[in-house]
Amino acid sequence: MSVRKRRLDKDWFVERDPLNIGKFDNWQSRGPSQDAKPVQVPGVMQEAFPGYHGVAWYWNEYRFDHAPTSDQKCRIWFGAVDYYAEVWLNGVYLGHHEGGETAFQLDGSEAFKPFAVNLLAVRVINPTHEAIDGFTLNETPHYWKKLPYEVGGAFNHGGIVLPVEMRFVPAAVIEDIAVIPQCDTGTVRLKMVLRNDLSATVEAGVTAVIGGSDSDGMTAEDESAVTLFLPPGTTEADMELKVDRPRLWGLDDPFLYAVSVGLEVRREEAERTIRDYRTVRCGFRDFRVDDEGYFRLNGQKIFVKSSHTTNHFPIGQRVPYQPELMNRDLLYAKAAGFNMIRFIAGMPYPEQLDFCDTIGLLVYEECYAAWDLRDSPKMAERYVRSTGQMVQRDRNHPSVVIWGLLNERLSGPVFDQAVATLPFLRKYDPTRLVLLSSGRWDGQYDIGSVSNPGTVDWQRVWGEEQAQASPIDTGPLVDGWFKPGIPGGYIESTGGCPHLRASAS
Repeated sequence: MSVRKRRLDKDWFVERDPLNIGKFDNWQSRGPSQDAKPVQVPGVMQEAFPGYHGVAWYWNEYRFDHAPTSDQKCRIWFGAVDYYAEVWLNGVYLGHHEGGETAFQLDGSEAFKPFAVNLLAVRVINPTHEAIDGFTLNETPHYWKKLPYEVGGAFNHGGIVLPVEMRFVPAAVIEDIAVIPQCDTGTVRLKMVLRNDLSATVEAGVTAVIGGSDSDGMTAEDESAVTLFLPPGTTEADMELKVDRPRLWGLDDPFLYAVSVGLEVRREEAERTIRDYRTVRCGFRDFRVDDEGYFRLNGQKIFVKSSHTTNHFPIGQRVPYQPELMNRDLLYAKAAGFNMIRFIAGMPYPEQLDFCDTIGLLVYEECYAAWDLRDSPKMAERYVRSTGQMVQRDRNHPSVVIWGLLNERLSGPVFDQAVATLPFLRKYDPTRLVLLSSGRWDGQYDIGSVSNPGTVDWQRVWGEEQAQASPIDTGPLVDGWFKPGIPGGYIESTGGCPHLRASAS
């Protein structure tokens, strides 16, 4: 049984709801009015209504000539909705999602009408400075969005920004896989989340195989199989594979392995077998900072040559979802001699990371919460959610070698939250370098900047970072911008030029 799906990328309409009355007036059931306009999905609401921010409603009517069996579930999958989404199918409320960068899916099995027209309604909040249902722009993870727009900032876009799909999935599925390769041993640990949407516990067979992935297909290196009992709901399961003398992933030889996992549940009473399959690419590589403060890739000292990008047009609008356009800058960066790209305070598209995996371009990744998030009663919850969603989504990409937690952040509650979030992130990914804050504007140099793979603390390896360091005044405002006082030795230790420190202090 395979996943049947259809991308819903045509015939969308969007309508403004400036008075926030749509839910009370039952817009989720009535569909678009004469005030609605056609809009591209994926895209942003401002394509239809330039200059508008706040609540907007999206509708899509579609027909799917398929009736799900008792072994299938109907799910509506969203690549991302920025920032808050509520979803209805045929007037039935399916659920909500907060966070503008990662995918989510909702169960529409009870509401779906086979062989008939279905109405999908999505209420989107693009926050402003006035609270809407408890959301304000600066108190939600938002990158560097400015309202009104400012030079150097980003446009406050919002909407259904990544694709939407209607999916019919097996009632027993592989919901998530974390692949953890170990360079020194060749061991590959699999941490899986399996979901059983049936009403009773079932016996499931799980198989896993790893092999080198190239243009000629996959050559198996190892395989394993286990039998598990899955109660209704989710079950965590671990497996292990082994590759003898693994070929390392590197800048000039970005060799990829593929891990394929299969799940089978035999339903004797129905004389059917439920099957689900997932394939994840991975690579063996190690990236860390040594005791002298130098970066090392697979044990070799590396001089990092990096720029950063934000997936925004020059005026601050979001880049359209077009793979050729999305990957062009990455290819140019590699061709120009760069070996790393930093996605500053905004996650890359998944396809961009696939591309970086393939061409051998290192990635330093941050999420919306890394920059300009203000303190609020929900700050900690939103910071942890945003950062955790980034790590959970992208942890299998060998090109991603750095998680960045903050950008140019002064000391205060958000900085303290980032410091305290490290143990939580290590539950999702113990294998990557984590950097605390780009620029270290906080001045708290008793706290280290680096957490190397396999560690759960902040290590002091750069500049004047030391256990007894006193807080440093990060500098006054200069023409509305902070002029940080960078500690002696910090720039030099990270490969920068001595004159830069002199001009910045």
